[in-house]
Amino acid sequence: SRALDRLPRALTTIEPDSGELPDGRLIGTATHLVISQLDLAGPITKKAIEKTIEKLLTDSAIVPAVAGQIDAESILTFFAAEQGRLIFDPANTVWREWPFTFALPASEWENSSVAEDTIVIQGIIDLLIRTAQGLIVIDFKTDKITAGQAKERAGLYRRQLELYSRAASAILKAKSVGRWLYFMTPRAFVEV
Repeated sequence: SRALDRLPRALTTIEPDSGELPDGRLIGTATHLVISQLDLAGPITKKAIEKTIEKLLTDSAIVPAVAGQIDAESILTFFAAEQGRLIFDPANTVWREWPFTFALPASEWENSSVAEDTIVIQGIIDLLIRTAQGLIVIDFKTDKITAGQAKERAGLYRRQLELYSRAASAILKAKSVGRWLYFMTPRAFVEV
């Protein structure tokens, strides 16, 4: 069905001249789209990010009101960090926006007493990297927080990353060696 290739409707339905700032979720979705479309063959520069944004604008994948809110410096900071540099190691395998479906025994879900049922978990991992040591899951967050709030906010996403990590490990038959959140606004990494 090519469902995963379709553009998010929210990015193409904003009123272009409304004068209002786009919703944070739209900016987050657009930021994820930019990261997923960056050409990883060359260095990630501000110009490369701007070129990607321009292409997405030309393709009507995002609208100008949203494009103007994408924090290119935050994206640069990610790729300059140790976790971002893993992408460029030719020994690693990198997947961006990796969709998965995973069956979890209901007995392993929080507060579940039903042992014989199965819970189907579906998600999209923002960035999955297979290194020689194992799998690293990285999730990008666009929450409007400060660096001092990042560690506490990471607690809200801990279960999500645990499930992502478990699913990737089971599907790819590899051990998980790292789970990271990258908060775009304060440009902060938190290991979970």
